[in-house]
Amino acid sequence: MIHRVFISFFLLSLSCSGHSQSWYEQLEASLKQNLSEQIIAMAENMGLAEYEYDIDLNYLDDRLNLSTCQIPLTIEAPQPLELGRSHIKVACQDTSPWALNVPTNVNLFADIVVLNQPLAKDQVIDEAHLDLQRQNLADQRNGYYLKKEQVIGKQSKRALAGQTILNSYLILPALMIYKGDKVMIIASKGAMSVKMPGEALNDGREGRQIRVKNSRSERIVRGKVVAPGQVLVQF
Repeated sequence: MIHRVFISFFLLSLSCSGHSQSWYEQLEASLKQNLSEQIIAMAENMGLAEYEYDIDLNYLDDRLNLSTCQIPLTIEAPQPLELGRSHIKVACQDTSPWALNVPTNVNLFADIVVLNQPLAKDQVIDEAHLDLQRQNLADQRNGYYLKKEQVIGKQSKRALAGQTILNSYLILPALMIYKGDKVMIIASKGAMSVKMPGEALNDGREGRQIRVKNSRSERIVRGKVVAPGQVLVQF
């Protein structure tokens, strides 16, 4: 795994005397370790092989008359960790207690799926349309895709410009069934399932509900498109 980390701290005052660790040096070190561990765990859970991250701690004023904590600091970071700007409460709970809300800015950079050319509305997306581009995930409030395979075969909801970062608001699930297609209806209840032939009464996209007619009983039911030519009906 390859990753880089950039950590910066902005102090309103940089005056410091002696060699003992000051309260703000202690706070910086504790937050750095805590947030770095959380970001690395997040990246691993996302399956990121290569990434970079940076952590900014803003406006720590070393002129505050606070003492170095004699026990480990308590850090109340959001769970799960939020990328972007937030405030994190850091507290000392020894005999001289204190607490601060520290403004932070956490950024995680990784490769995500973008278009390398314009697409027309309803165009089916294939691999030739796609590139991977390094972006700050903290800026992707509408979501993103990490792998091209998550997008290939789907359709654009509207015309899209080249370099567009793809997300679920911009694309439609793949159209797997057309009205009039012969389909396999899979009737499922618990661990039991029965297959029967049927006919699609409307077009169906992956994961969407459509109406199908049982070719044997002529009964019309609704089911979820799970694969090309397959509709799951749960009872």
